[in-house]
Amino acid sequence: MQRLLAIFGCALVSGLILVSTALPAVITAEQRKELNQLRDDVGDVDKLIKDKKYDEAGKTLDEATAKIEKIAKDADLKPGDKTLLPVQTLIDKKKQTLQKLAGTTKGKEDAADVSFIKQVAPLLNSKCVSCHDDKAAGKLRLDSFAEMKKPGKSGYLLQIGQPQRSLIMARVTAAGAGRMPKDGAALSNDEISMLANWIKQGAKFDGEDETVKLADFGKPATKARPNTPIKIAKATGNEKVKFIRDLAPDFVLICQRCHSGNNPRGGFRTVTFEDLMRGGDSGAVLVAGDLEGSRLWELINGGPPKMPPGQARIYRKWYDNLKTWIEEGCKYEGDDPKVPLARLVPTEDELKLAKLSRMTADEFVAMRKEQTHEQWKKTLGKEEPRELETSDFYFYGNVDEGRLKQLSGWADEHAKALRAGFKLSDGPIWKGKLAVFVYKDRFGYSEFSQTINNREADPAVVGHSEVTLGQEEAYIVIQDIGDTANSILPDTQLNLIDQMTGAYLKRGGKKLPEWLIRGTGLAMATKEVGGDNEYLRSMRGAAADALRSLETPGDLFGEGKFAPTDMAPIGYTLVGFMIKEAGQPNFMKFVAALQSGSNLQDAVGSVYKPATPQSLATAYLTSISQSAGPAVKKKGKK
Repeated sequence: MQRLLAIFGCALVSGLILVSTALPAVITAEQRKELNQLRDDVGDVDKLIKDKKYDEAGKTLDEATAKIEKIAKDADLKPGDKTLLPVQTLIDKKKQTLQKLAGTTKGKEDAADVSFIKQVAPLLNSKCVSCHDDKAAGKLRLDSFAEMKKPGKSGYLLQIGQPQRSLIMARVTAAGAGRMPKDGAALSNDEISMLANWIKQGAKFDGEDETVKLADFGKPATKARPNTPIKIAKATGNEKVKFIRDLAPDFVLICQRCHSGNNPRGGFRTVTFEDLMRGGDSGAVLVAGDLEGSRLWELINGGPPKMPPGQARIYRKWYDNLKTWIEEGCKYEGDDPKVPLARLVPTEDELKLAKLSRMTADEFVAMRKEQTHEQWKKTLGKEEPRELETSDFYFYGNVDEGRLKQLSGWADEHAKALRAGFKLSDGPIWKGKLAVFVYKDRFGYSEFSQTINNREADPAVVGHSEVTLGQEEAYIVIQDIGDTANSILPDTQLNLIDQMTGAYLKRGGKKLPEWLIRGTGLAMATKEVGGDNEYLRSMRGAAADALRSLETPGDLFGEGKFAPTDMAPIGYTLVGFMIKEAGQPNFMKFVAALQSGSNLQDAVGSVYKPATPQSLATAYLTSISQSAGPAVKKKGKK
């Protein structure tokens, strides 16, 4: 495996040289000697892991990361420079292996429960919240447990029970510029293990209120006022304003940022209707039928201090509704005033979907163009892009005009294949069209990944797709890597087809397995570019290598069992096997079942009956071992 990784690193460097415009890096003979020693040190991590010396393995990798960062700094190289790439790739691979074992250094009977309140919250508050608050880049907030449960632009922070699949673990264990905290010291091995154990144990919240700010845990709670009975006026149904429909959503989305938890501002909580009517430290804030006597109206209507701060999200309709509701007697149409308002109102996602559903086709296209323009400005603001629009796509790139037209032709052809293969109508495949960013070099693609997606691009990744809830965002980003594939990198047409297929599969909003997304894209590419492609020919051998670490056939479909770079070969060979077993139309039915919300067991049963995921995995692994030689067969017998 070490030899494979070393070959992988060297091959990847040679592949990148073909597209890089940077001058060759210059490092001293002493630094090169140190890099060679680092390669040997990192190679020894396998034995430490085998001997279950996880702390030592982690320490070795931490030290190697620090040393490679120092070499990069001393030689004025960016982390990930081609000179450092083989060693850094090796470090990343070992970290991924070690991360899979994080939290297993103690037996289940000895593992101590990790407290979110006492252990995780203080760590995140000190290391992460300064960047990940309500102004967070990537829209990923960590300032309360409630916010941590929401996805950022790169997806969900936590995969319950699976530290190896959790975004937070990938960030804190990453090497180079992708490691978080971005400008602070790396987390210690003990801190990383504690986080991994917490996630493995279910990422449980052991407090009372998930909306409490992490910074407030440990502070004494605001002294409670006497729990005097609160008079609730029951709605008759004839009111002009309905509290739950017209007012509650913004009490949840706006007011609870400051008015929830153990220490709400001014002692005023907006978590339940009863809280609203109880008031704050200064007494009642809402007086039924008395607009001028209601402190809340005074604050919102402009009397100092004006609320909410900045009044950025109070809009005229809500303002008018509040006025009418108070005048009508502050009536409540719910059954229980003690129920949290968040349970009664649509979520942010539901509200967003409702808003998107009301947009016309032209409004969607206008939104997509504005998004694309803004994302380009954030990435390469000083470089003027070329634009090209077709019925399904909106191309934006810094390649020449002829290349953009060639790409749009390939895209239109693949759109036909998607419509035929998935039996789609002739209407738009994506709402507002699919934006296609094309960068002529690695710099542009890496800048997009860092600036827009808030992640360091893996050196072996040259494209990705992003389709968010309701297709509010729908784009792919590719690096133009030329028209000749090699065993490490695809050619640009294959890359385009792969990412377009991923964008199609993600458009319904269901989370599909990564092997399915990558495998389907590459399988479709085979029909369009032909199987005589070095990148596609290398897939079977690469899949066999990746599968050597598989313990049981049932693990094949498990989340987090393989590194991200293994998803292409495993997905390609697995999808090819499934198509061969049941035919392409039935495979498409399997995909459609997953897209509609079926679980893997039911989707397999509906198409491959009487097969189960377990038997399907066994048959697939047998087919791989028969074509991969004795080494894999021997591993399979263990």
